[in-house]
Amino acid sequence: MNTKQGFAPIAAIIIALLVIGGGAYGIKKAMEKKTDKGKQPVESGMPVPGTGTKEKEVFMEPTTLQTKLSEQNASGQGGQAILVQLGTSTVRVIVNLVGKPPIESQPAHIHLGSCPNPGAVKYPLKNVEKGASVTDIPNLTLAQLISELPLAINVHKSAADLKTYAACGDIVSEEKKGEASSMMPVPGTDTKEMIVSRGWKVMYTPQGFSPKTITIKRGDMVVFENKTGKSASIASNEHPTHLLYPEFDQYKTDQRGKTEFSFTFEKVGTWKYHDHLNANVGGTVIVVE
Repeated sequence: MNTKQGFAPIAAIIIALLVIGGGAYGIKKAMEKKTDKGKQPVESGMPVPGTGTKEKEVFMEPTTLQTKLSEQNASGQGGQAILVQLGTSTVRVIVNLVGKPPIESQPAHIHLGSCPNPGAVKYPLKNVEKGASVTDIPNLTLAQLISELPLAINVHKSAADLKTYAACGDIVSEEKKGEASSMMPVPGTDTKEMIVSRGWKVMYTPQGFSPKTITIKRGDMVVFENKTGKSASIASNEHPTHLLYPEFDQYKTDQRGKTEFSFTFEKVGTWKYHDHLNANVGGTVIVVE
């Protein structure tokens, strides 16, 4: 019997099986690698320095519109309003006035029409107390609000004198991303200055304030949003007297206990602040002309 001739076919079969098996194994490993790659989480956003949080998660800012409120009827008051989209069906309206201190609380509304002679009230806002008002309007989006233009935000002199307007501003449809500057009268004077209006947001998370330091212009508003899940009260240094910038104290405002605290910085300087309920955590706002 010729063993060489009998072994040759068997060897060929064995080699073929090894080739097929190796190819199948290679294909299987390639598929597993592809599957594992597909299971890996897709990350987006840059890491915030000093935290394990992604910047995209920290700065998911809602759409924002800004309205400049100009002095009316020699009231000595002017300022700005910021309209913020919260979630999918709420608009927050933040009104801040500066200038001559009011004698009493001032009614405020979003009116139909335009300044200086707006029409009927479309959306009532909370009264302006000590220069500030925060109102959440439910079942409304900024897109819907824009579709209803022309609209104006109007602050009245007092509840007893609704016909006298103290400050008024038209809501514009363009989103304010970055700076929006224009000439406007300085309340109580005959001069004009270039006022740069900009909205800022600082997030307060379990890792601290982010961004920890911001540089803004005098007259800019900063919104501090508490995302720690705990109570907080933002105030200027030093703890516990807060005398560095006494007005910059959430506890002294009608925003006490709220998760958002908005403040307009009217003083130039370097203002360190902290959480009064957790004084080891703080940040810095640098205000320039």
